[in-house]
Amino acid sequence: MKRNYHCPKCYGLLNPNVRIILKAECRGRAALVLFSPQPGNYNAIVPESLGLKRHDEVKFTCPLCSRDLTSRRNKAMAEVAFSTPGGDSGRVVFSRTYGHHETYFVTKEEVRSYGRHADRDGVSFWGEGPTG
Repeated sequence: MKRNYHCPKCYGLLNPNVRIILKAECRGRAALVLFSPQPGNYNAIVPESLGLKRHDEVKFTCPLCSRDLTSRRNKAMAEVAFSTPGGDSGRVVFSRTYGHHETYFVTKEEVRSYGRHADRDGVSFWGEGPTG
């Protein structure tokens, strides 16, 4: 099922093609980073010029409106919105730490976790269950 990923601020489409596009900033450098839309796939295309090292904290912003995507619920995470052609919607919350594999798909009905650092008990990263 194809998901459309959107900026939660301007609602601009972040995956106009195959990859999700976000602006990443770290230690005074910035670049566009391409992410896989497949949950749990952490193969991203990161320009070498960004110079990321394991455990670096990355600030993600929308490439369209330049608004910060840091989660209000947990500053160690970033989030974007998603929707499907079938009408499902929610948000994807992911770690801002380079090399930290932790992602949550949050809908009204459930929280699904992905990555080796994610909570596997079905509780979201901020200690709540699904949104509602």
